[in-house]
Parts: sequence; structure tokens; C-alpha cells
Amino acid sequence: MQGGALRVSGNGERSFAVGVNYVQPYGDYLALSLGYLNEGHPDNHHRDGVSGQVWLRTPVNERGMSWGVGVGQYYFFDTSRPRGGGEAYVNDHGWAPIYSVQATWHHPSNWYTQVQLNRVVPSGAKDPTTSLLVGVGYRFDTVRGDKLHLDGGKSTDDTLTVLAGQSIVNSLESERSRAGTIEYRRAIGRYVDWTVSGLREGTSAGTHRSGVATQLWLIRSLNREVELGMGVGPYLAFELHDVPGTRSHQAGLVSVAGRYHFNKRIVGTLSLNRVVTDYHRDADLLLVGLGYNY
Repeated sequence: MQGGALRVSGNGERSFAVGVNYVQPYGDYLALSLGYLNEGHPDNHHRDGVSGQVWLRTPVNERGMSWGVGVGQYYFFDTSRPRGGGEAYVNDHGWAPIYSVQATWHHPSNWYTQVQLNRVVPSGAKDPTTSLLVGVGYRFDTVRGDKLHLDGGKSTDDTLTVLAGQSIVNSLESERSRAGTIEYRRAIGRYVDWTVSGLREGTSAGTHRSGVATQLWLIRSLNREVELGMGVGPYLAFELHDVPGTRSHQAGLVSVAGRYHFNKRIVGTLSLNRVVTDYHRDADLLLVGLGYNY
């Protein structure tokens, strides 16, 4: 987990930046990463997104310094006010190259401290940014990573979960309302889950929406109790009162979740979900809930 500062190229404007990354090593010198980067709130822009990168790294020792360079693609979500009036705001989506360098100090335990420099270079009218982040992390490389909480002979992980929380419209005012979800989750592999969810995003000045989503998830167990996962899939939304004359619309749902297995039956979940639309009504759903594993 990382935090730091961001500079917008061109006008020199400054803001904050926050990042969260998961890195999977492949041998001594290569690694793949999935990450989330929030590029702060420069004037008239609220941009964040998810990235995938390939890393070339020096060998990681139990103690001491290591170095790495990464390159990949960054899918961004940018809330901005269009020039010339019209809409109050727009949600722009797009791809941009992301280049990174990092220095990591490994402590005697599995903890490490890291400094990372990112360069995001969108095409077109979007401004490139440079972010300098400092953070801490923990290495789970002694854990094999599959669903450790499953018994040896069990091949499924069926869970019904009820979650509640808050919906935040991706506008410049960030309107909020109550949200809720009922989720059915099934493990279709020791590293892959499949979910079907019924979502209700609540009612705010920005949107009034509910629907059904299905997602595929990559899952990584950190120990017998804790799992992390990232899911993506389609979302069929209904009750679009914010779009006159429209009763349903197809959207996408991108999610990051942590799950805690209190025992073999009760599972707690904390999830952050991004609803991705093509009609400028993106939203974040921050949800927490309990599930029953059967």
C-alpha cells in the first residue's frame, strides 16, 4: 500500500496519489503485478484506474535492497467537466501506458519498505502524470496461494453473502446513497471464482439503479483465513431514472475484495466495486457483509 504526491505535466499542477499493488514473482528476475492507482484531484479531473505490469527485478534477498522496472497498461476512469458547458460532468475511460521504477528495502521479517515512481502517458487531450509513492508491503511468498481453507478432498467453495454499504456516484460532487448486494460465489478452481450478484445502488441525485452482475475472479489466499481477489464481468442495470426513456442498460463491474473465513461456514467480505457505464453514470460501491459457506 502506497501514498504520495502527483504532478500533472504541462501545467505543473500538484495533487495526492494513492496506490495498492499485488505482485506475483516468476523466478528471480521477472514478476507480474495488478494494481490500483488513484491520481488525486487535480483541477477539473478525478482520475484513477487499474493496471497490469511486467517487471524486471534484481533478486530479492531476505534483507537488503532490490530494484525493479515495470511497464504495462493502465485502464483509467476520469471524471471531468467538459469544455463548452452541456453536461455537468463526463466519465471518460481509456487505456494508457504506465512505466514504473522502484527501490525496495527488505526488512529481516517479511515486511518491506518501497519507493516507486510512476509515469502515465495517455494519448489525445489527457494530461500525462508523474507520481512518487512511498509505501509498505508484506511478502507471502512462503504460502502456496490456492484456497488453503478448503479441505483436501473438497473441490467447491459455495457461499451466499449479503452485503451493505455505500454507493458513490463518480461525479464532481460525489453524491452518496445506501447500497446493498446479495452474492452467490462458487469456486471453479483453486485460484478462480465465479459470482452472480443482485445489486441495488440506492437513490441519489446522480442515479437510481439496480441490476444483476456476473463476474470471474482471480483469487489468492494469504493464509488459511484471508483471501484477496479481483473480479470483472458484465452488469445488466435496471430502473435508470436518470436517463429519460431508458429502463435498462448494459454496464461493466470491476471489483476488488478481501474475504475472512471465521470458520468453515461463516465468511466476512469487504469489497470495492466500480460500475463502468457508457452514459456518464459510473459509481463506486463500498460494501461489507457476512456469508454462509455450504
